[in-house]
Amino acid sequence: MMSTLVLVAALGGGLAACGPGGDKAGGTSGGSASPAKPADNADCGGKPPVLPTGHTMIEIKLERDAATGFEAQKAQPTCTPNDWIYHGEGDSQHYRLASGAKIQLAENDAPKHLKPVSKDDFDKHVDGCLRDDHNTVKAPFGCYGNVYEITQNAKGDIQTIEEIWHP
Repeated sequence: MMSTLVLVAALGGGLAACGPGGDKAGGTSGGSASPAKPADNADCGGKPPVLPTGHTMIEIKLERDAATGFEAQKAQPTCTPNDWIYHGEGDSQHYRLASGAKIQLAENDAPKHLKPVSKDDFDKHVDGCLRDDHNTVKAPFGCYGNVYEITQNAKGDIQTIEEIWHP
């Protein structure tokens, strides 16, 4: 009985949900100062993140250009030893940017440091990341798995797109 309580206390002390917007589960940072070791099943220590209504995560797989759009898979959170990371699953779909779409890329210093860019700069960035071309993608930007959070208008075109940063 005592070993069960110690195990529960050890596991429950520093758990927090990971994902967009940080800790949405209200977890604390209490507990031991040493880093938590992930369980054998790479338990992130909480439930998968839940996106706000109307928001979708996608992983871009093929860039055409900003005018004609790109191919992407809907992305689902996957628990890794470090965090919840989104990965594309299933068949790719065609996406287009709406006229006047708000496009933001992640700066490479921290989560949610986003910088607005033009459609042309977005096109170059995605193409460079898909090709793993570090001569094209320059600071303050980086490549983070080609995962973006989007909202769409009534026609299905992307109204807002934000690159998702992760270490």
